[in-house]
Amino acid sequence: MSVPRFGLFAGLFLALVLCSSAVTSDTAHAAAPELPEVENFAARDPLVPGSTGVVRAEGDCLNMRESPGLGGRTLACLREGTTVVILPSNVTIDSLRWQLVNTGQLTGWVADQYLQAYVGAPAAGASCTAKPAAYKPGITGFVPTNGGVGMVVWGGGTLSGVENAALARGCTPKAVWTSRADGELVGYLYGAPDFVNSSWRAALPDGWLSGGRVILIVCEDATGKTTAAAVTLPGPGGIPPKAPAPVFTGRAQAPSVTSKAVAVVDEASGALIYQKGAHDRLAPASLTKIATAIIAIEGIEPSAVITTDVDSRTMVDSSVMGLIPGDCFATSDLLYGLMLPSGNDVALALARYQAGSDASFVQEMNTLVKRLGLTDTMFTDPHGLGSDLHKSSAYDIAMLSRYGMSLPRFRDVVKTGSYTAKGARALTMYNTNSLLSSYPNTDGVKTGFTDDAGRTISVSAVKNGHRVFVVLLNDLNREADAKALLDWAFANHTWP
Repeated sequence: MSVPRFGLFAGLFLALVLCSSAVTSDTAHAAAPELPEVENFAARDPLVPGSTGVVRAEGDCLNMRESPGLGGRTLACLREGTTVVILPSNVTIDSLRWQLVNTGQLTGWVADQYLQAYVGAPAAGASCTAKPAAYKPGITGFVPTNGGVGMVVWGGGTLSGVENAALARGCTPKAVWTSRADGELVGYLYGAPDFVNSSWRAALPDGWLSGGRVILIVCEDATGKTTAAAVTLPGPGGIPPKAPAPVFTGRAQAPSVTSKAVAVVDEASGALIYQKGAHDRLAPASLTKIATAIIAIEGIEPSAVITTDVDSRTMVDSSVMGLIPGDCFATSDLLYGLMLPSGNDVALALARYQAGSDASFVQEMNTLVKRLGLTDTMFTDPHGLGSDLHKSSAYDIAMLSRYGMSLPRFRDVVKTGSYTAKGARALTMYNTNSLLSSYPNTDGVKTGFTDDAGRTISVSAVKNGHRVFVVLLNDLNREADAKALLDWAFANHTWP
């Protein structure tokens, strides 16, 4: 038996299944909870009777009812992460499959849609499918802070990752040198024309520097700094070259939206083609994880295995991948856990692995936005739960999204609807971005929510070869408003 796909009518009834007083997918308590996008849940058979299930309601709590169906009397509201025993009875009513479960104290019916198989802690001696990385992430060695040359070992990543790590250590890199396969040195000069760096591009066409590579970093002194935003990076990972901005040729005014801040940005040119408070500094919620993902992609080997001590079970009312102490997953798997279910547990695990501490990783995050020439942003954590100082703008998030979508691994992750990570155990995750399935040619990027930030979203969509980003901060109708702005942008602009 499979879970049916639900239409709008059935979707309205789902609000009755989850307790309206609980929380939403991304963080803390909310006055109007944001329920999971049902179409993103994969159809599956009922869980095996006698097995253990876990409540996965994206931060909300799940009603246990005396009898199956929406009219059944509520016995309890099971909190996110509650484990239940699956009993041998299920029935489909009101387009929902209802499963009989036991909590040890109560027996009742719950909507099967919000149960996942519970695997538990990894067994003693459990091993991951990928080999641990041989080198520490980032830069190991002396980095001069006011001009000079430093010789370091790079833990693996892109040229941009080297740059970000150097900047975070107080070095503005002017050039980097490393050895080719034949032992000859090859260099890259930041800000130089492409022909100057042709030897580097030929030696490293994909722009990837493997872990353990020895690198010479030439740091500028305080008199000759060059902004990294002007650099054209080697390989396919750089932001596309500057192109003419699209021309407004339509007659329609941009649609009125409820968002406190709006930025509509053309990818090729980076032009802001519509804005409403685009530079206002507001809480971004989990859109923060766009920056976290970029830094992880640029600075950690995809096959590097992270063994975490983060316990998602203690992160009450928080969106998580489901990590528990002892879990080990390859970085490539954790990126899906970060961006699809918006795992706050994964954000911490990646930050601590790459930088050694939350604070050091936050420094790299703030280095990234400065490197890209963005001035509205100050991050204080890697996940977006946020202090009062944790702020960004619709424009900065759009430009971070634009940069992220220039990275192939980033694009592959954020366009994915569902994914199963396979480390010491298997965890299946679903993307919270419902526009992937409801708006044609959407291929990213991220949703977010906190009480302070409200509903936030960054969307990437492509039409006739042109990509447009829409970022909305604190918008009650973020999906509908994003669709309206994308329709308007494509219908009323002509690209040279």
